[in-house]
Amino acid sequence: MSGIPHSASAPGCAVVKLGGSLITCEGPGGPDVDRDLLTARARELAACGRPLVLVHGTGAYGKPPARRYGYLDGRLPSGRAGVVAEVARDLARLELEVVDCLEAGGLKPLRLPAIQLFRASAGRASPLDLEPVRELLARGVTPVVGGNFVLDCDGFAVCSSDIMAVELALALGAASLVLATRARGVYREHGRGEAIHGQLSDSDGDALRKIDAAGQDVSGGMLAKISHGFRAARHGIATYVVDGRVAGNLNGALDGSPLQGTRLLSGQAGG
Repeated sequence: MSGIPHSASAPGCAVVKLGGSLITCEGPGGPDVDRDLLTARARELAACGRPLVLVHGTGAYGKPPARRYGYLDGRLPSGRAGVVAEVARDLARLELEVVDCLEAGGLKPLRLPAIQLFRASAGRASPLDLEPVRELLARGVTPVVGGNFVLDCDGFAVCSSDIMAVELALALGAASLVLATRARGVYREHGRGEAIHGQLSDSDGDALRKIDAAGQDVSGGMLAKISHGFRAARHGIATYVVDGRVAGNLNGALDGSPLQGTRLLSGQAGG
């Protein structure tokens, strides 16, 4: 359960998380934003008429420095504040690019730094006061939060955008949570065909073991994503993993009928 006061809730809103690999790419001159895709998705979301919170990953902006500076475990001590400042500067550039695309698509975005909304303890992030998010929603503004460093008890920690999206959905009492990726959904057997789960339950141990065996990346990949997503599903939030490349898929998920993707369920049989 989130520790956020009830006053921070915003029933009926939706949280949409745009994966870093969906909205960024590695270009010849370094990391770049897929502006065409992001602007197109923003147009769709602007047309949905629902209060939205947008969270985005870091993709090509975040993973290379994590490898280069050796914090793939997501934590840096206070003595490496210079690294944090350098990486946070580059992530701020990404966040401004994202906001620019969202505005071009017709949304009214306002960037909120992750460090003001979340704090970590021993690497585990939890929300602080999310009242500003609710207040922005009430004023017709779309809060935008990007994955970034937050304060930890003994230094700094990377706050996963998946975790932020789930915590925001829980604290706000969101009606739905949509996790948009570059995958068609949750694959039944990663690397062994394109078949996806239309629904996937947290009680379906056999299916989850196949995802675990896929070993999709060092951060846990899809398994970590759906593990976080199940937390929202257990609280009655309609939770989907969808292909963000497909036009109309985000709004379809917000309406309960994605064109392509997987609904995450709690304590029910998947399909």
